[in-house]
Amino acid sequence: MEGKQKKNRKKRGCLKVLLIFVLLFAVAGGSFYAGRHSVISTGFGTGIDNGNVIRKLNILEAYAGNFYLNKIDSEKMEEDIYKGFANGLEDPYAAYYTKEEYKQLLDEDSGSYDGIGVSIVKDTETGYAEIVSVFKGAPAYNAGIKTGDMIIAVNKKNTAGMELQEVVSEIKRKDKKNAILTIYREGKTKDYDVKKSSVKLDTVESEMKENKIGYIMVSQFLDNTDDQFEKAVNELSGQGMKGLIIDLRDNGGGLLDSCINMVSRIIPKGKVIVYTKDKAGKKTEYNSKSDQTLDLPIVILVNENTASASEIMTGCLKDYGKATVVGMKTFGKGIVQNIFPLPDGSAFKFTISKYYTPNGNDIHKKGITPDINVEISEEQWKEAQKKEEKDVQLKKAMELLN
Repeated sequence: MEGKQKKNRKKRGCLKVLLIFVLLFAVAGGSFYAGRHSVISTGFGTGIDNGNVIRKLNILEAYAGNFYLNKIDSEKMEEDIYKGFANGLEDPYAAYYTKEEYKQLLDEDSGSYDGIGVSIVKDTETGYAEIVSVFKGAPAYNAGIKTGDMIIAVNKKNTAGMELQEVVSEIKRKDKKNAILTIYREGKTKDYDVKKSSVKLDTVESEMKENKIGYIMVSQFLDNTDDQFEKAVNELSGQGMKGLIIDLRDNGGGLLDSCINMVSRIIPKGKVIVYTKDKAGKKTEYNSKSDQTLDLPIVILVNENTASASEIMTGCLKDYGKATVVGMKTFGKGIVQNIFPLPDGSAFKFTISKYYTPNGNDIHKKGITPDINVEISEEQWKEAQKKEEKDVQLKKAMELLN
């Protein structure tokens, strides 16, 4: 699923109304203070001197309009101003989405969209987009794209300076039936011509392994993931499952609501799954809401790419002693983002709170330490994708449950 920058979203309805009010207030205030050197105080503003910003933008626009040699794309320039505002928060998860980008994001979260079938993150060292998962049967998979590949260019455009959603937009350009990905792998670069198509994401894979050990792999948390997880649990239970392995390795997270629904299938009703605290210190609890619970041994597999919603599930089951955690220390993303839709169809995303496990553990930038640490090298992991017997972490999970 292209460009899934690790995020959680909460209910948006009332926030949308609030944001519209804020925007209207700011516009009126901005006009009122246009000729003064005063900071607009709304009680919930950022402290930016809007009058000064407007004056300076007018000067910049006049200079560019009169003297800039080349043609100006006014729509892109306006969008970049908003993106600059998001960048100014110094929040690595903040982003401004254009109307088209926001629509793409919603399509992706639904679990069905037009694209090539990969999930990417931004490599902080190189600045390039890294492929963290390739969905079986999707166009990228059929073209030979692999997990760990670096996308250094899309349609011959260098991706080093692009935000993830810009990479996604270039891949999904409607005027091109194919996307040309320049891939860096093992010291070599190669162009892959990938034909785009409708992609339906199956984010849950399951099977019954030997000795009635159920196995469920969750690749990310989308709108349809909780339904797929429920179906997998019921099918395995119907086959006489005696133990369960939940594989969250390389799962970078996703939607909070989907995660809560899935954990509710395991934790007794009313129990705290996770709680958050916002900038004002307000605490919000998310509790289990299912009457059905799993009463059997569970092992969760994690690695350094297990993040966000995956860590919520892991931390909750670990705190309650419902699961043994096996693998490597998780990523450590213990913060929540919200997306605020704007009246013109665009949207603004940024961090709104920090989350804590039921026992009050703050895992942000710390991660979750497994109960049983099992290291696996990058080379071993690549081999494990081809031959299950090479997967030492899965082998350990099977040993525990057997």
